[in-house]
Amino acid sequence: MGIVVGIEGGGTKTGCAVLNEQGELLAYAEGGPANLNFVDEATQCQSFETALNGALRGIEAPVLALGYTVAGTRANWEWLLNRLGNPPAFAIEESRMAMLSTGVKMAHGVSVVAGTGSLIGGFKQDELVLQMGGWGALLGDEGSAYDVAMRGIRRALRAWDGREPENGLIPAVQHFLGISDLRELVPLFYQQGVPRHTVAAFAQAIVRTAEQGDAAAKQILEQAATDLAHDARACATRLFTPDQEFTIAMTGGMFRSERFRDVFRSVLEPLFPRAAFRLPIMEPATAVAKAALRKISQAD
Repeated sequence: MGIVVGIEGGGTKTGCAVLNEQGELLAYAEGGPANLNFVDEATQCQSFETALNGALRGIEAPVLALGYTVAGTRANWEWLLNRLGNPPAFAIEESRMAMLSTGVKMAHGVSVVAGTGSLIGGFKQDELVLQMGGWGALLGDEGSAYDVAMRGIRRALRAWDGREPENGLIPAVQHFLGISDLRELVPLFYQQGVPRHTVAAFAQAIVRTAEQGDAAAKQILEQAATDLAHDARACATRLFTPDQEFTIAMTGGMFRSERFRDVFRSVLEPLFPRAAFRLPIMEPATAVAKAALRKISQAD
């Protein structure tokens, strides 16, 4: 009996899934961030190793295939391939991984990733034909956790200055970053540097603040979700008509927020009433491994 390994490396974490030949999940483990746009190669290598070691602990079966989805580049992979016995390796597009993670057998529709970063992919009959976004934190990533977090921090600063009414984002920033005076953010961000995945993690604090009734936090989530939905609409309108059936995959940590999810759907549902909105039912790395298993099965 052999195994298939799937690795998904993103801006916040790296996941590693191990499947048997029947596609059943045997093990799953995680490491740190792996996007070389934001971490160095040593960090990426350590993230891969941590996830791989955790997932393969106690498993001795030969590796039949490796599937991988990694934001940035495939650097530091030769050692990994050698360790696994140099199996066939398949690059799985991030948009495809997102679509497959919702449990569909064939990618047909629009996949929306709203994780540390954001990305939109358009599929027709399992072929990726259109991609939007994915420009990274400095150039885009609207609707991502990083985008939401930075909107929240900026609203907190405006309230701190008295440029807008006081809001619950001030104590949220203070608690999350362990500071009392928000002016401490200047040396923290510009001199010491705050890792992108750390900033992105603040988005969940904004979600909690919104759930507690804070108006500013609610506005941030609703505007970010609206912006992302408009981008998804731009993709969908180029590929589908309102009367067609297709999938809209809502993946990434921001879609765990009910408010974010509901606003996103409210923009698109009237335009595409026959679209099926789907959430993930498996980890991204598991979807990557299943895609690799499918490729070697088709080859047979």
